[in-house]
Amino acid sequence: MAGETSVKRRLPAGIVDTAFSSLATFIIGLIAVVRFDDVDRGAYALFFAAYGMGELLANEWIFTPAEVEAVSAEEPRRLAFLRQSLALGLGPCLAGSLASLVALALTLSYTEVSVAVGLAVTCAMLIVFSTMQSHTRRMLHIAGRSSIAALVSVIQFGVVLGAIGVGTALDIPLAWLPFGALALANAISMGAGLWIVRRPVRADAPRRLRFRELSVRGFWFVLNGAASAVAGFVVAVSISWLASPEDLGYAESARIVAQPILVFAAGLTAVLSPRAMRAGLTRDRDMARSSTRAYSALLLGGALLYLLLVGWDWPLNPMATIVSSAYILGGLVALTIVGNTVAAMTFLQGDELAGAGRERSLAGYAWFSSIFLVAGGLTAGATGAYARSISWIAGGTMRFVVQARALQAVRAEPSGHAEPSAPSEGRTNG
Repeated sequence: MAGETSVKRRLPAGIVDTAFSSLATFIIGLIAVVRFDDVDRGAYALFFAAYGMGELLANEWIFTPAEVEAVSAEEPRRLAFLRQSLALGLGPCLAGSLASLVALALTLSYTEVSVAVGLAVTCAMLIVFSTMQSHTRRMLHIAGRSSIAALVSVIQFGVVLGAIGVGTALDIPLAWLPFGALALANAISMGAGLWIVRRPVRADAPRRLRFRELSVRGFWFVLNGAASAVAGFVVAVSISWLASPEDLGYAESARIVAQPILVFAAGLTAVLSPRAMRAGLTRDRDMARSSTRAYSALLLGGALLYLLLVGWDWPLNPMATIVSSAYILGGLVALTIVGNTVAAMTFLQGDELAGAGRERSLAGYAWFSSIFLVAGGLTAGATGAYARSISWIAGGTMRFVVQARALQAVRAEPSGHAEPSAPSEGRTNG
């Protein structure tokens, strides 16, 4: 019961954390979709997809297995892992930043060189700082310091606003502003968070994190994350080529409006994810089911309310005025909200399976469902901008089904605490 109370107390901080963090991303996305023309907006969408693809490398290769490892330790000692995990993840973060070069090569054919280069340089910076800052915030949640994670995001939001204001006043070229402001905000807010928790971070860790051990497990997490990121990038390119860059720009505008669904889901998982991973680790069926029920009820209820508010262009919808390009194609925003909701329903499932040591299976489920995701994107010749939403609904539905069946098997196993040193599926078969 104490655990339930603790989770309930932390949920508001988790939602505040992801709300302000995503508000920062929303602001820079809003600047892009409002101030770029239709063609450059499509280029921005490709760079944003590259950002997601590059971020996953360090996040899934090193940071996710480090977080799973931290959950197996006592809560007061979990932050002591952070110094090691950040150092081990720096190299993969730098490697992931090279994804911006892929987007650069794909956009030079239809956008100005100055625009493409500005987006490429700042996107590379953002991949490094955003990945490390996000890991820091997740570790704060895992260690029961959700209020500090929320403060980090508030600082991030404030710096983004300040950077955009200063950048606009100094007449900095638009291509350097959105990703550049967010990269700076991530770096400053992460530094502030690390300074606040410097004492527990400097403490001796329960055990040493080794790059080789993390990377063995992380290999499967990378494959898991890469499936969605690569498939999403392929879908973006498909819309750009099979329909038009303008259609991709409309889809990007709708993504910006529908983003709060993923923000809300991230806020819920920020607090419920450690609990779900712990439930998977210990095979605690009651903990797993209570976490899933809470997550599903809150997510679906919030998504329905948001759909009714901004799904269509009507007088009381503020987004129809702010991001008018999202509503040029009727029903595009509503369908995008549905797609985001379906995708978000799989998040907590994945956390529980990760805690249970099923990272290799997770990778398989991700690539299998990505086939349906890409298939949806390939309808772009007929469906245009709607193809992105169709792809997420198809891929998300399939992934939810296969992960639900896998969780039935996990929860049927005997309960009991698994030793941290016990070999996981990834270590055994990797």
